[in-house]
Amino acid sequence: SVDNIVKSTQYLSQTIDDFRNFIKEDKEKKVFRISDNINTNLEILKGMIEYNEITIELDIEENLEIESFPNELTQIIINIINNAKDALKENEIKNKYIFISAKKENDKYIKILIKDNAKGIKSEIINKIFDPYFTTKHQSQGTGLGLYMTHRIVKESLKGSIDIENITYTYKGETYTGAHFIIKLPYKIT
Repeated sequence: SVDNIVKSTQYLSQTIDDFRNFIKEDKEKKVFRISDNINTNLEILKGMIEYNEITIELDIEENLEIESFPNELTQIIINIINNAKDALKENEIKNKYIFISAKKENDKYIKILIKDNAKGIKSEIINKIFDPYFTTKHQSQGTGLGLYMTHRIVKESLKGSIDIENITYTYKGETYTGAHFIIKLPYKIT
């Protein structure tokens, strides 16, 4: 537990630095493996994932590397997982799942897909979730900036795209519905 608290504190400190660096133009790009980045994120969130009894299913293409900003990708992944956790909890889902996959899209892009089984996002709000200050949570629980910043980081800093849709799928013979984030990132930011 203490190790997880330390990791969470380091992550929060890094979050402050990342938001500060997001505004700067002189950030340093690094070549890194997507699997390493996602596994680090899951390690940071391990306590929250276990406490909420969420099963994470990974399908990440081996040795998938990009030249980008790893800390900003961390922000994106953690924001999406946190939102999925909140939706799973709010909708009182019994068997909670979050699926994360990453694969080569083509010679220029990789695709990261994240879906849950929290019943999806209401059709009247799905087009607003990337808007600033839009939140479905009570004011004391959310600012509506998490997915807005996620959208901005993907588009402006990582030069990619992010979309959301509701999806119905089958897993281990059961049919589920949930939110599905589709993130496309270039192999190299130019």
